[in-house]
This record gives sequence, C-alpha cells and structure tokens, in this order.
Amino acid sequence: MNFKQYHFYWKSFSELSSTELYDLLNLRQQVFVEEQECAYIDADYSDQHSDHLLAYDGSQLVGYLRIVKPNYKMNDGKQYSGPSIGRIVNHISKRSEGLGFNLINEAIKKCNQIYPNQVISISAQHRLQNYYERFGFSSVGDIYLEDGIDHIKMTLKSKLKYSFSEKVSNLLKARNVYLFGGLLISGYLILNTFIKNINEDAFNWVAKIDNTYISKSKFENYLESIGESRRGGLLEKDIDMVLDKLIDEELLIQRAIDLGMLETDSQVRSVIIQKMIESILSEIDNLSYSDQDLKNFYISNKDFFASSPKLQLVKLSFDKSSLNSAKKAQEYILDGDFVSAKKLARNDVIDLPNALLPATKVREYIGPKLTEIAMKLEPGSVSEVITDTDSVHLLILLEKDFSVTQDFNEISEQVRNEFLKREGDKLFLEYLENLRSWYDVTKKQTS
Repeated sequence: MNFKQYHFYWKSFSELSSTELYDLLNLRQQVFVEEQECAYIDADYSDQHSDHLLAYDGSQLVGYLRIVKPNYKMNDGKQYSGPSIGRIVNHISKRSEGLGFNLINEAIKKCNQIYPNQVISISAQHRLQNYYERFGFSSVGDIYLEDGIDHIKMTLKSKLKYSFSEKVSNLLKARNVYLFGGLLISGYLILNTFIKNINEDAFNWVAKIDNTYISKSKFENYLESIGESRRGGLLEKDIDMVLDKLIDEELLIQRAIDLGMLETDSQVRSVIIQKMIESILSEIDNLSYSDQDLKNFYISNKDFFASSPKLQLVKLSFDKSSLNSAKKAQEYILDGDFVSAKKLARNDVIDLPNALLPATKVREYIGPKLTEIAMKLEPGSVSEVITDTDSVHLLILLEKDFSVTQDFNEISEQVRNEFLKREGDKLFLEYLENLRSWYDVTKKQTS
C-alpha cells in the first residue's frame, strides 16, 4: 500500500503554540462535534496531561491524536494504569490515504519509547474494532455508550510486570490448572513437524479446553480492565472469577460447535458472515487514492451521477371492465376536454401531487411499470391505454424536467462514497476468489 507522506511532530502541552492549539481544537471539533454530530465538551483538561501528535500536509494540520499519561484520572472518570491513545482524528479530505494508519503506528512507537512494558489503552468506537485489531489491540469487556456512540475498551498486548504474572501463576496452580513448561511444548511442536501454523497461545496459556487455549495475554487484559475500573483496585478473588468466566465462555462456544450450530443455526451463521464481511471491507480504510482518481471515476460514470429527471403527470384509472370508458377518456383528452375525461375515471385513486417530482418519487406512487412508460412520454401527451392486473390506466404528462449532469465539485462527496463502495465490492469479490483457491471446493452435479 503506497501511503501519502505527511510530516509528524510530537509536542507536550506547554510546547504547543497558540496557533497549533487552536488548529488542533478546530480539527477535533470539525470531526467529533460537527461531522459526527456529537455534542460534548472537547476541551476536557486532559490535554495538559498529554503528549500531542500533529500531522501536517504542507502547512495544513490534517491529523491529530493525543497520548494521556498513565494514572491520570480524566473528567469522565476513566483512569488507566498505562498510556491511553485518544482524540484520533484526520481531516475529511485526507481519508483513505493511510493517514490514520500512520497516526496509530506513530502513537504505538511513542508509547513503547516513553512508557515501555505498559499496556496501551484505547476507548475505541465499536465500528472501528476490526481496524484497531490490525495493530494488535484486543477488545476488553462489553460495549458501552459514550457521547451517544457505541464504544469498547481495547488494549495492546503487552507483557505486564513479572510480580503480577507470578501472583496469577501461583493462584492458578492452587486451583490445579496446570501450566506446561515452555520446553515441553516446544519439544512437542518440534516432533510434530507437519503442523503448518504454530498457535502462539500454546506457549503461554492459563487454561485449556480440549485443544483450545485461553491465552495468558487475554486473561491479563481482562484483569487489568477490572483493576482500572474499580476504585479499590484488583482483588485476589477477581483472578478466579475472571478465569472461570473465560472458561465458561469457551465451554459454551465449544458446545455450540459440537451441536453443529455453525452449520445449522442461521442466526449464528449470519452473525459470523456479517463480522467477516465487516472485517474484509474495513481494509478499504487504507485505500490510497487521489482527487484525480475520483475525477476519472466521475467522468466514467457521468450517467450514474446525473440528477434524476422530474415529472409532473396525472394518472386516470378505470376498472378493467371499463376499457371502453378508458378509450373514450383518451379521446376527450386529445380533444382538450380533460374535465369530461376525469368524470369517466374512478375517483378512489390517490392523486399525484400537483408538482414536479423526481422519477424515483413518482415510482413510489404509480410503480415501476407506469413510471417507465411516463418517462417515454413527451410533455403534453397522453399514453395509450395501459392494462394492469385489475385496472386500466391513462397517463397524461404535463411537464418534464430532463436529467442534468452535476458538476464534480458539487457532488464530490457523493462521488467519493460511491467510489469507495465499488472499490469495497471489488475487494470483497477478490477475497472470495482467494478463498476459492485456498480451500478445496467441489461442486456436485444436481441434474
């Protein structure tokens, strides 16, 4: 992926100039308050306790995030023992150019540099969970509502302090959950050279259900989350409770597999399929494209982006048994006597609004078949008698406003959205093709 190059600068709060501070607050408000329609206090006094990453394209600030220092309690009550990344934002004009990807990578590097061996936390929007997982973050706990938007806590897998791990290990041994030594597992894997992919969890786990491991990192992330959310910190009983919860969850999943729910339960399959599709399409966030790419796409699809023609018409409907009345009404209309024609028609039919309507709206009133016929009429003309299932109709086109090609600059956002949608469709189809080559698919003749 060829990402555009930006200039990145790290600054403490005291190092920010008044212009830089104003620019970053403005960018945050553009995205979080205006674009996402999220009314909240952005200036939360956490900025003074943070390191700030500024991303520039020339002299324009186009991207930003902050790292809140460990153990600082924010206004919303959140307090993390390690650094937390937040206020991740990039300008709407720079989306899908790899800026977000670079921002996160820079933040992770900075955390590793100044806060080594500490857990990095993010309060992530739930819709971006798959995106952050690509950087190594894993979700912890349940989804929660923050400023009207679904969020989930995510942490980057990191080795915790040895004393904490040792404490957990001793308590686990007391419960007869045995941890195999690294040499034993390594020897087993060496002997079994036919294994294609080594499961890293097999080297560092806290419990095992048949051949499925519950990783130590997942376990410790859960404990860390509980310790941070409780004023009194982590209790010894939490260790047993969390491990039992993880074991219970895995037992239920394993039982669901044994019962064939993946094959037979349509709801389970639907959820899995939907999550897979979301994961695949999230790759589109890293697509690199230019304004010229969008303009070329617009030129190639001008008909698609043309505004819909508008129609003003009258529909007269008759019972199917009144075909002669419909033909007589047509004659009246051709002679300019619309009043007499309308007297012959049924009066229980909903009239169309006396105004120009987009063809898509006309379709809602009279259906696709009659709309298609109306589109072919000339202003001032009447259709032939149209036979429907239980009725016959006449259409009189009063006025027609033909479709107009809209200027690229007026609909650039619409063009961008359609471009990304189609690129996402192509990405999805390519992924499916790859799956067909990865797996042995055999079609059996059905006839």
